[in-house]
Amino acid sequence: MTIDFANYTVLVADDSRLVCSSISSHLKKNGVEHVDLAYRASEAIGLCKSKHYDLIICDYNFHSELNGYQILDELKYYRYLQADTVFMFLTGENDPKIVRSILDSEPDDYLLKPLNMRFFLKRLQAAANKKAELLPIYQHLFEQDYKRAVVACDALIAKGSKYIKLIRKYKAQSLIQLKQFNLARSEYEILLKADDFDWIKTSLANTLIETNQMDKALVVLDSVADKQANPYYHDEMSNIAALDNQLPQAIDHLKKSTMLLDAGAERDLVIANLSLAVQSYDDALSYIKRYYDKNIHTFRGGDYTKINYLRCFLYKFTDHGDKKLFDHYLECLKTILFSVSKNENLGDQYQLILAHIDMINHDYHSAIDKVKRALPNIQDFHFYDLFHLCFLLERFSFFNEVKYLLPQCRRAINREQHASIFRSQVLMLNALEQHLHRTLQAISGLKNRIVSRGKVITKNETNACLDDYLGLHDLSPTSKKLCLSIVQFIAKMSAGYQGKYDVSSKLEQCHLVMTKLYSVKELRDLNYLPLYQAARAKFPIAEFEQAVV
Repeated sequence: MTIDFANYTVLVADDSRLVCSSISSHLKKNGVEHVDLAYRASEAIGLCKSKHYDLIICDYNFHSELNGYQILDELKYYRYLQADTVFMFLTGENDPKIVRSILDSEPDDYLLKPLNMRFFLKRLQAAANKKAELLPIYQHLFEQDYKRAVVACDALIAKGSKYIKLIRKYKAQSLIQLKQFNLARSEYEILLKADDFDWIKTSLANTLIETNQMDKALVVLDSVADKQANPYYHDEMSNIAALDNQLPQAIDHLKKSTMLLDAGAERDLVIANLSLAVQSYDDALSYIKRYYDKNIHTFRGGDYTKINYLRCFLYKFTDHGDKKLFDHYLECLKTILFSVSKNENLGDQYQLILAHIDMINHDYHSAIDKVKRALPNIQDFHFYDLFHLCFLLERFSFFNEVKYLLPQCRRAINREQHASIFRSQVLMLNALEQHLHRTLQAISGLKNRIVSRGKVITKNETNACLDDYLGLHDLSPTSKKLCLSIVQFIAKMSAGYQGKYDVSSKLEQCHLVMTKLYSVKELRDLNYLPLYQAARAKFPIAEFEQAVV
């Protein structure tokens, strides 16, 4: 079938005016009358928003805020790219990272520059023919009607279409969207019998992983030709490791995958999530920053991503201790902080950000007040909002409130989102639950040991008892009652201490909590100052600490 392009409306998008002019000229020589040109990524997206194009020829390597992957992603997200539009990439690079990213974005075709115009027109005709024959499938995929997409695939398979392999791929992808993983697996198995391609193997492995057939998935993945250079192999190995709760290995595989691709939507976010699950806050901040920087000009770069960036920064600095570095970083993020503050839909979430900043600055009273004021308004919180709230509540020893919120956290995880993001959020929540369980068990054990010793502590028991108190402080550092008990115990100690803690530092931390969470009158009524002075006399503040204080 030969398609007449005379009535086609075409957009050529390239930051090179010479390339745009050359392609436009050749198209017009071959009968195309309507050709628009765009020299910036934002200009191309704006034209697609206001006008339907039959053909879009787009440079992948825009030297601007967006690359080709992101341009196509934006067009799909905002539904500016209709089902019947032929989309072709141009690129001047054959770097495997870029080629993989182009294939990941699933254009109708891509060509390397410089263009051979005769070859270009032949490929254009082929892409248009394919689009026309498979249009029923593309239409249902555009409408996200995956059941009808499967029916359309079956109809074209029955007709003996020459695109049968591509059709089976679309059928498998549609079945995955319908959570019919066994049927999708069958399609990939048929494809694998015809072609020994690695992309089929990794896709097949994914369906096996989704149906909890890990051993079979590993066998399939072991047959991938060049494992270390294949990002999709690392993606699936990461999924297997994550489901086996081997999170460091899952993170390592995903890091390798990101290094093998020029672009990609979700991997950096998943790494950040998994890093939070293992409390690797440096990695969480690094990868959420990568995610934000890549997507700052896309639909993913909105205020929800900004607030998650802020949260990861705050998680990192919660126990960091370097006040100057914290203040410097916070100053660098003030534009993002201001943007979030102006979003009326994030008012309570923003207050929790401020509460976290107060906590790091040891303004515990203000922090707790902000957290308590946010609690009645959490019915519309997303998963990341609730996770942050639970983190703060646990830091302030509101353990019962955390337990109460955990079921709401689980309900807030969106099952319709990308499978890797869904899994990473489940793992974040599981890690939070396990950490809370271990913390409460440890607190219970330490309290029981302290109580079992009775009120009279012998000299031989002093070290062990103080270690237990300070162990409790590790688990509940802002409990004012615990801090008071520690100061009282140290003040009454008669024996020297030879345990594992830096008591002087711990004493200073307790004193900070006491002076922040009790009023002057309450401290006076507790006769606190003489107690603290008696405790401090036994463990004088170190010269370095004194300078810091």
